[in-house]
Amino acid sequence: MRAKPIASLFFLVLAQLGCSAERRPDAEPAPGAAPPATAEGASPMQASASGIARLEKKQFGAPITESSTTPLPALLQEPGKFSGKTVRTEGVVSAVCKSMGCWMEIADESGSAHIKMAGHSFFVPKDASGHRAVVQGKMVAGEAEEGAACGAKDNCRGEAEKQTGRVAKIELEATGVQFLD
Repeated sequence: MRAKPIASLFFLVLAQLGCSAERRPDAEPAPGAAPPATAEGASPMQASASGIARLEKKQFGAPITESSTTPLPALLQEPGKFSGKTVRTEGVVSAVCKSMGCWMEIADESGSAHIKMAGHSFFVPKDASGHRAVVQGKMVAGEAEEGAACGAKDNCRGEAEKQTGRVAKIELEATGVQFLD
């Protein structure tokens, strides 16, 4: 007789858990449901802030002062034209340093840019992937990648490649980052 109340309690708990409106981000999807879109593996332009953690803080580093935005495709097509210059660009965050938030990558259909935070003077949230960001910083010369560039000692470019499956063609040293969503 005791088994019946325990079984009823068990099913009641299962029903409550199964019907909960709140889902943990790490919960398994329901059988037959489409897997949730993530910033990793999804097209950067398909990524959006819906379904990802809201960022409490939106501005990191110095305020964005550049008024004109240089599209990421323009930076990718002629990186030498912008080398050493301060630019403002934007894209969807496709990867972030998981240990400190000292670098991130932004991307669109044209490609990606590796962003390091100027001299580790500020850090971005480690869960910023999928959010749209405006970045202001100085384009790093391509020849600086051997030794002085981000990743020479800590392999952050290698980690970024593991997260995104590709190597960013350009690098910026960010003085400021602002998340738009």
